[in-house]
Amino acid sequence: MTSVRAAVIGLAWGQLHIDALRRIKNLELVAVCDADAERAKTIAKNAGIPFATGNPNEIFSRDEIDLVTIATPPDTQKELANKAMLAKKAVLVESPVGLNSPQAQALHETAQQRKIKNAVAFQTRYLPSYAYAQELIAEEYLGKFLRATITFVMAQPWGVNGNWAADEKRGGGVMRNVAVHFIDALQWWFGPVGSVFADRETLFSKVRRPVLVGREQKIEKFTATADDTFLALLKFENGGSAILNFVTGAREDLPWSISLVGSRATLQITSGALAGKRDTERDFGLLEIPRRLELPDRPREPLMWALCELITDLTKQIQGEKLAGRKPPTFQDAVGTHKVMEAIQRSADDMLWSSIR
Repeated sequence: MTSVRAAVIGLAWGQLHIDALRRIKNLELVAVCDADAERAKTIAKNAGIPFATGNPNEIFSRDEIDLVTIATPPDTQKELANKAMLAKKAVLVESPVGLNSPQAQALHETAQQRKIKNAVAFQTRYLPSYAYAQELIAEEYLGKFLRATITFVMAQPWGVNGNWAADEKRGGGVMRNVAVHFIDALQWWFGPVGSVFADRETLFSKVRRPVLVGREQKIEKFTATADDTFLALLKFENGGSAILNFVTGAREDLPWSISLVGSRATLQITSGALAGKRDTERDFGLLEIPRRLELPDRPREPLMWALCELITDLTKQIQGEKLAGRKPPTFQDAVGTHKVMEAIQRSADDMLWSSIR
């Protein structure tokens, strides 16, 4: 079978893409691109990648490239993904896919019109606990879905990530960069959200963080504008609700957790482990996940291996193979998550319920 030839644009978070791509059968990583051309050349040399550049147009113009993965900040994703598709490249884009739902919708329409294979890096769907939870939910393990509760607590304020991640206008914030994956999972499991009531804030706007300038460590001071905490109540169109509680700056990292409560059972995901109990069972305990859903364990990087599985499925689609069962999330899924996040923002601004639109 002919290999799919891939390129990565954006080599900060894109290092995860490189690690995943190099582990996929029938795929060859042939090029990398970064705004810092010297960094791109260094990474390419160390990884044995044939071509490196600081100009993404040089990636789009190369006929031998079939797939472009884009791991740049949200404010650059729409333009890069659009250019890639116009150059007839399949694309994988990091979440959240642009700054808003119109940008994600425009990419979805271009992909549909030009029949371009596309995927979004919502790789948490490929984590064993998430994937098995989805199968159990589809089999009505929970009975009637009643309530989901998601809690995420981080020691450092989100703003210490600095740069674009702390900038609201560039798509930063804990909601767009972290909670987006949980919102995607909820809609994957339970269908579309219908309405939202929420509060979203920047509690730690004045940020100090150590930075290395040459050999000297200095303190950088800046103002963070992106959210570092939010609380949301979601109501699903098919029934049931969810409470999302995301807090940063709590001085201590706590295990993130997802509780899914139904009329006949409860499922609990805590830092990747899946537990549950049905009415007919005595004890609440860990559930054995089928081996077919397991990820490799060396190195111990679940998100990298999950991304590897996602791109493997995308590669099969590029090669014309029809997938049975799960499929990679697409731009259409990104549109759905953006609409929920936009409703959260409207609700937080107005302190009113906001319908998805």
